[in-house]
Amino acid sequence: MSEVRVNEVGDMVLTGAEAMRVLAEPVRLAITDRLTRHGVATTGELAEAVGISDEDAATHAERLAEVGLVRRDGDSWEACGRGIFFEIPEDGDVEVQQAARALSSAMLLSYEHLPRQWVEGTEAELELDWARSAGLFNAGMWLTAEELRKVQEDLEVLLMPYLQRKEPTPDARRVRMLAYFLPPKASD
Repeated sequence: MSEVRVNEVGDMVLTGAEAMRVLAEPVRLAITDRLTRHGVATTGELAEAVGISDEDAATHAERLAEVGLVRRDGDSWEACGRGIFFEIPEDGDVEVQQAARALSSAMLLSYEHLPRQWVEGTEAELELDWARSAGLFNAGMWLTAEELRKVQEDLEVLLMPYLQRKEPTPDARRVRMLAYFLPPKASD
């Protein structure tokens, strides 16, 4: 049974603990990332992309399908949406809160290599205008938890026209944008 719905920007919205737990497993997260970023893939292509056997890739894809994150498309697999959206709920089921925190942590760790990979494999070959528009936003500021959530929501609204774009405009490239929101412990 599917625990996932798709929102207006095409993201799969996770609200149930089971879907979050299933996706928090690093191989399944990598499979889902491959499908959301590059589209339909065979089991063999998924296995190659994440470095596992075809049999293991099929098992992981089937588990993702059980919770509604991917679906079989003939001999291939496809994601049920263009991205992932979930929140750690403020109140309610502790199991969902724990699953959302586990997924958040898994996602943060699964993308930690991307800046290094980009610097080592892409940056030096970029045209000047693209190199000048790339970079890092690194700012420290005093915010309440509510204000930090507002900043995240405002960024989503700001990016909405680009997230909803179905076809690229001339000279557009698919840009990966990573934003980390890392508050310290209360004692820091």
